[in-house]
Amino acid sequence: METEITCQVTSPNDVTLPLKDGEMLVSDIIELGPHGTTFHQPVTVQMQYISESLGGTREAAVWVTEDRSQWTELETTKQTEGAVTVSVDHFSLFAVVSQPKQDQFPVSTEGCTLTSSTQPAVQLSFPKQSVDKPTEVKIQVQEVPKRAVEDMKTKDQSSRGLLGTSPIVNVESASDSEVQFHKPVTVRVPHPQRYMDVQHEGPTKLRVMSCEEGTEDWVDETDNVNIRAMKEFVEFEVSHFTRWIVIVVTDIYDDPKELGPIPLRLCRWLQHRAVQFMLLQREDNENEVVIECALAKYAEKTFRSRKHEGYTGPLPSGSVNLFEGQKVEIILQGNVSLDPGSRMKQHMTFHSKRVNRVHMQVIAMESNDEKSSNGKGSVWFYAVPRVEIVRKKGSRAHKLKKSVGKSQQSSPEGPQSPEFLCQLPIQVKYKMPQQPVERAEGDAGATSEEPSTSTVGVYFHFIKEIVATDWKDLAGFLGFEGPDISNIEGRNRDDKSRCNDMLWEWRKKNGNSATIQVLMEALSEAKLQNVVDALRGKYPEIN
Repeated sequence: METEITCQVTSPNDVTLPLKDGEMLVSDIIELGPHGTTFHQPVTVQMQYISESLGGTREAAVWVTEDRSQWTELETTKQTEGAVTVSVDHFSLFAVVSQPKQDQFPVSTEGCTLTSSTQPAVQLSFPKQSVDKPTEVKIQVQEVPKRAVEDMKTKDQSSRGLLGTSPIVNVESASDSEVQFHKPVTVRVPHPQRYMDVQHEGPTKLRVMSCEEGTEDWVDETDNVNIRAMKEFVEFEVSHFTRWIVIVVTDIYDDPKELGPIPLRLCRWLQHRAVQFMLLQREDNENEVVIECALAKYAEKTFRSRKHEGYTGPLPSGSVNLFEGQKVEIILQGNVSLDPGSRMKQHMTFHSKRVNRVHMQVIAMESNDEKSSNGKGSVWFYAVPRVEIVRKKGSRAHKLKKSVGKSQQSSPEGPQSPEFLCQLPIQVKYKMPQQPVERAEGDAGATSEEPSTSTVGVYFHFIKEIVATDWKDLAGFLGFEGPDISNIEGRNRDDKSRCNDMLWEWRKKNGNSATIQVLMEALSEAKLQNVVDALRGKYPEIN
């Protein structure tokens, strides 16, 4: 039957998108509906993404979710620069994730040698009869830059004996069943000293480290893998699929347990991003607060740009570290509070390739000091511990668990607490309790006074939540031209933010003429009478 299809951008703050090492969100999160609609033939969905995030060692994958938390990777049917296509039989939420390129190979009972397409020095050699049935194997190589080792040694004295590493090699079965090796499989990686061009005259040790899926615990396996060092390569034998890295260290380490934290810190270095937080308020409405998180190298430029857009605020915070996809809780301290009329969640999710922003309506709490009309306080930022990810083999679905302890192991102290990152000062106006608007005698449409700016902010928040994707229609009836609409669209990442931005631009441009009555008339003309009715039902004082 004839079906109306809906499409809207969903904020990354409204979903859980758990990312493993080396993965990052590189597209809008698109919700296609109506949910539950199935098709008699497959439907093609093409997703656009930020192509500059890819290189020869990375690839784009489309993820889909039904419940905003558990994701499955879809098989790509076509890929071009900046767009990837998949085939689906129903609609849901879709996102594009950039990840280290993954090779998939068939392994027969006759044995074979597999070579990574991104790092040819990485090979796996399966001897004859090492598997008892044909098996599909996936190989993923994560390159490790030399500067990672240099930076770790500078900041952490316990890593001072590390000289170099090989790439990180992750090997897994494409099927759901576990694969047993009947004969050892040989893994070959570049020799760490050749890979990182390390010159060292003193004694060294080569160590093979492994890490099981779903943990962050790296274990020294050197004594169990029959390691063989050559001039250009290192070979070792393994009996199951997992992650491996070969490191070369000086002889200062006596206990193998001292080595475990080294690759863990390395993985965290690869995933950490230096960021700064900004607290921005409209010059004409300091109750409207925008929290933005930017990569540290772009923060100063972003802050200057926002000031040109009519925002003000304290200087950005100091630099702190966040993981890709890490959630940040936003806590208000002092004589300030989130407006009760606002439904905005007090958190954001950090993605290095996206704009990280939340809008909040903040008010001053009532003070005993009658002369005081301001609320003063601070905004505190806390990093929520990452989730542990367990993927089903083959479908690569994500199952979430709370991260516990620094090494992901059970701890008698219970789950790890949020980590304090930084704080920024805030000052807002005291918002008087809303009073019914009095009608002037003889004129049912006139009012004795217009709503305050903070009250209008409540109306705008309510309107943008409902209007969302229809904001352009409303903008036209409020007098906005094509270039203005394009500017608003370009500087915001979702339709609700665009609608909110457009409404404040309209009020700033028209001043006292931008009344709630004019706005309701424009809503009616834009065939959004349902918004008008909902507004009158929610706020009787404007009738």
